[in-house]
Amino acid sequence: MLRAFFRPSLLVITPIICVVLFALSIVSIYFVERDQSRSDVYNSKIHALSQQLLRMDHILSIATFREDSSRITEEISLVSSDLWMSVYTLIDDQGIIRFANHAVWSESSASLVIDGYSHQLHQQAVLEKASLIQFNRQRKSIQAYYPIAVAMSALSDEQPNLIYLEYDISPALSASDDEVFMRLVRIASIFAVGGGLALILLYIGVLRPIRLLNRQASGLPVATGDFHPMPSRFSEISALGHHLYEFKQRYHIGAKQLKDSEQRWLFAVEVSRYGIWDWNLTDNSLFLSDRWKDMLGYSADTLKGELATWESRLHPEDKASTLELLNQYLLGKSDEFESVHRLRHKQGHYVWVLDRGMAVEWSDKGKPVRMIGTLSDVTEDVRNQRAAQHQTKHDPLTDLANRRALMDVLYGLTHETDYSASLFMVNLDNFKVVNDALGHHGGDRLLIQIAARLSSYFSSNALIARLGADEFVILVKRLPKDPVIAAKRSQAVASQLRQLIARSFSISNHTFNLSACVGTTIINNDEDVEPEQHLKRVSLALAQAKENGRDGCVLYSKEMDKQAEKHLLIRTELNHAIAREQLSLVYQPLIARDGSVASVEALLRWNHPHHGMISPAEFIPIAEGSGLILELGRWVLLEACRFIRTMEMQGIEPPMVSINVSARQFNQLEFAQKLLAVLKGQNVAPNKIELELTEYALLTDIAQVRHSMCLLREAGISIAVDDFGTGYSSLSYLKGLPLNRLKLDASFIRDMADGDASTAIVKSVIDMAHGLDLKFVAEGVEIQSQFEQLLDLQCDLFQGYLFHRPMSGEALKALLLTNCSKTKKEVSATS
Repeated sequence: MLRAFFRPSLLVITPIICVVLFALSIVSIYFVERDQSRSDVYNSKIHALSQQLLRMDHILSIATFREDSSRITEEISLVSSDLWMSVYTLIDDQGIIRFANHAVWSESSASLVIDGYSHQLHQQAVLEKASLIQFNRQRKSIQAYYPIAVAMSALSDEQPNLIYLEYDISPALSASDDEVFMRLVRIASIFAVGGGLALILLYIGVLRPIRLLNRQASGLPVATGDFHPMPSRFSEISALGHHLYEFKQRYHIGAKQLKDSEQRWLFAVEVSRYGIWDWNLTDNSLFLSDRWKDMLGYSADTLKGELATWESRLHPEDKASTLELLNQYLLGKSDEFESVHRLRHKQGHYVWVLDRGMAVEWSDKGKPVRMIGTLSDVTEDVRNQRAAQHQTKHDPLTDLANRRALMDVLYGLTHETDYSASLFMVNLDNFKVVNDALGHHGGDRLLIQIAARLSSYFSSNALIARLGADEFVILVKRLPKDPVIAAKRSQAVASQLRQLIARSFSISNHTFNLSACVGTTIINNDEDVEPEQHLKRVSLALAQAKENGRDGCVLYSKEMDKQAEKHLLIRTELNHAIAREQLSLVYQPLIARDGSVASVEALLRWNHPHHGMISPAEFIPIAEGSGLILELGRWVLLEACRFIRTMEMQGIEPPMVSINVSARQFNQLEFAQKLLAVLKGQNVAPNKIELELTEYALLTDIAQVRHSMCLLREAGISIAVDDFGTGYSSLSYLKGLPLNRLKLDASFIRDMADGDASTAIVKSVIDMAHGLDLKFVAEGVEIQSQFEQLLDLQCDLFQGYLFHRPMSGEALKALLLTNCSKTKKEVSATS
């Protein structure tokens, strides 16, 4: 009985065992191969990222030497073009992001904006001076903490000391797993073919005799009647009988399940967001579900069931491409039909849809005769995608084009041969001072107003971009091919740009008058120049305009490249000039009408050990542009205080010392309070100091300027306007400011010899100064005739080579002692 109940069969057991062993071997091989492949991926990506970090370290060295942070920003933008580079930042010791592939992260705490960042690992990598590159299994990414070896103090206020990046490796792992899987599929296919041959032999030798039984069984009525399995000594035949018996039962169960599934499918279709269509290619009839019609605003009993119903509602711009995609699928040139296009709504507007379909029936010749597909509304997705694309190429504050959009257009100009173009770079003069006075919110509002002015002025023939805080770039296209005419047009546009900026701005009840420097370069494709080089050239032209003075414009010339190298050398050496004691002060006296020394002006000198004396006209503009002017200004003040104390200790009555103060320095927050604190700490009387300000310092927040001047005047400090006549200050400003002296620029004194007109100008300025109760100082008096004319015009004070050249402190002491002796002798002789 047991043998009759249990009928073993080698025909069944052997194939099962073989299949199980084969499956187990394939699975084990797959996991081994997958782990090895993943290991290769990890090592490859880590090696690549190590090379990238070495490259960035090298770029940081170059950028630090050149003090050009834009090179770092460009490298980060280049690295970020890899879609899987999710995080690439430079972080300082406090965990603050200084440079990042996402502009919004800049100046933010890395711990707050970067999920995977660990400040503890940051400190560990910097302390050990060793990079830490690891794979984060939870985030499926490679994280790198790479300490920066080079000092970067010249590039940022807070020195970044670590590069932190996070590279998403999950796509690479998925691709690796897919490759291993496909390789094993090929191997399994080969074995499957061999197994198939073995089954053929098995069929011929074993299964063929059973074939007759199958033919007999195929004639049995499976839907009606009863069937009882035939007992057999062979398990295969016995099993076949049982299977035929069970087939009837399964048939009835399956029919019921099929009906239930059909009902569920219909319900799912109606409640889902997808519309269903069923197209019969033979007669062009088209079934459209109620949801499909509802997407376009139609009810269930409207719209004809034909292909023209869909085709006529395609947007004219999308129709050709959509029909081409459909035709390619029907011809077998694509694996599936998928199209994003617009369909006309019943109300007249267009709706973005995702249309997908596939063939489900074919003719005898293999051509599709029926297609079924779905339609979904993706209008919101398209809008979001377009908004995201817009943000990648536009400045988030002003909505102007950004650097990426500008570079795309510049690359497009490489194919333009019939016209030239002009590139302008605009930089606001002393924007940092205005930003400090208004706060960042007010500064942003000012930038938005400037962007609006530029956008309203230029036509569609120009591209306006914002590259930095107060740096705007305008690309004017389709200029004449002739370089001379193009240069003239560029100069005219630059002048108009400066006039636009010069108009008053009103922010938070403050009225500002700003100026701007403009650099420009001509783009002519007759010269083989990369787009990046055009930006470099216009930057050099802008730098030259800044050095020439405020509110200037300069057209690029090739000599500027050599000048830029020289400026880089000066800027680099100027960083160390104070520490290396290369700076000194000389003093030029101001003479009263009776010939006595009324005061002296402190002038800064730089004696470089290798390059000799470097003119202030060269290094002062560079210092103002790089921010070193603040450090130089503090050194000059302390050195002047030291010199005054030295004279007092030697029994010499020190004259008032005039110190030149830059606009950036004077407009610093709480400048007046800090200056008075330094004088108190140095034990120097405020009436021994005079501040000389250029007119440009008066062009920012006039209320703040007046407040600072009042504090200084009340303390006893004298205030003079230097180089009067070269700036744009309003006479009403002079009337309302607590000034002591007005120093006329030396160019007006030189021109007095040219005729009565120049003399009349000087006389009118002297009369105006006296009318405002100011002392008038004439600079650059070099010949006796000038002195005599100025005496007749009632000039109060004189300064120039006719009286004294700038002299050392010791020479000034000797001069003061000599004058003191002469005065005593004159008094004695009189008495």
